[in-house]
Amino acid sequence: MKSEIINVGSEILLGDILNTNAKYLSSKLNEYGFSIYYQTSVGDNADRLKSILSLALNRSDFIFVSGGLGPTQDDITREVTSDLLGLPLELCDELAEEIGSFFEERGIKMPQNNLRQAKVPKGAKILKNSSGTAPGLLIEQNNKNIVLLPGPPHELKAVLEESLLPLKMFSLAKPILSTTVKTYGIGESQLVEEIEDILNNQTNPTIAPLAKDDGVHLRLTYKGDHKKAKEHFSKYKDLLNERVGSYIWGYDSQELNEIIIDTCIDKKLKISTVESCTAGAIASVLTDVSGSSKVFTGGNVVYTEGAKKEFLQSQEDIKNGGVEQNLTDKLAERLYHNTGSDVCIAITGALGPSSPHVDVSVGEIYISTLVMKNLKSHKFKFKGSRETIKKRAVLSALFCILKELKKTN
Repeated sequence: MKSEIINVGSEILLGDILNTNAKYLSSKLNEYGFSIYYQTSVGDNADRLKSILSLALNRSDFIFVSGGLGPTQDDITREVTSDLLGLPLELCDELAEEIGSFFEERGIKMPQNNLRQAKVPKGAKILKNSSGTAPGLLIEQNNKNIVLLPGPPHELKAVLEESLLPLKMFSLAKPILSTTVKTYGIGESQLVEEIEDILNNQTNPTIAPLAKDDGVHLRLTYKGDHKKAKEHFSKYKDLLNERVGSYIWGYDSQELNEIIIDTCIDKKLKISTVESCTAGAIASVLTDVSGSSKVFTGGNVVYTEGAKKEFLQSQEDIKNGGVEQNLTDKLAERLYHNTGSDVCIAITGALGPSSPHVDVSVGEIYISTLVMKNLKSHKFKFKGSRETIKKRAVLSALFCILKELKKTN
């Protein structure tokens, strides 16, 4: 079904709020077989909203409108929709009573303007809202369906999941199912080249590459029942593993830190960190995972040259402002000496905006992993803001760990 979403609210256009409704609606409706062709945001202006709704009715079968159902004068969605469709607004006594009860149960006197929310376009189906006073509305006209939903995210979700999606008309569509294959260490263009013939022959499922912070994701989307989707996904995952398996690190909702911790738990490996430029961020990400205390022995921050000397128990001069591979290797080895951990990770680097030494450039990162007594050294060069370089340094460290963990028995 050709569908579109219209988001109403000047606060969206002004950037005052993050439009989480758009993401949630798109994702949820796709699960139910709705193909979202268009998505528009419009302010609280009657003429512009009317124009957008007219356009939507000419090109889509289902129009989902979020926002503008409140009790104030700038909540115009009900009025504009009823005017456009030629359907007079009628007071629903039952709805007015429910809205009154909503306030009474909370010991609040109902403002009279809330009665505006009890006015509905003639013939519209009322969609109950268990989380607020603004009901959703479903209007069918000339084989078109307009769904009006409240703007507050928790109310929109309640109306959609409790009142709209259970309707029979929503159970007839073929669901759209998806799975994600996550890769790292290969650029989007190179990845596309490696699987070009697979992409060229795709029909159902379709495959789309998406560049993310943690690598390039391949999203497989299938329209049909769950059993067939599972079979097709399995087939294409096997094909992708044959071509680019060395770059694949996870699937669907799997997160990098979770895979590392789960692998360490499964293999009974202890893990510890010593960090300079990332200042404990790697340890923080690892310990975000529930159960990490079973394997994470501790994290050390050695931000200054003095801290590095103290950790190494050495009075040797620190070269290049403490940003160089040999020093990072020594930190990893000392970490193993101190903790006996099976997995040790050390990192130094220059995040910017200035460099700690003339021979070190901003974005220069050194990572050393000592996994099962096997030392590996890595050098990276990142560009961007201090925050961006730090984020990429943490991700790179995690991928270095995972790469070595895959080699262990």
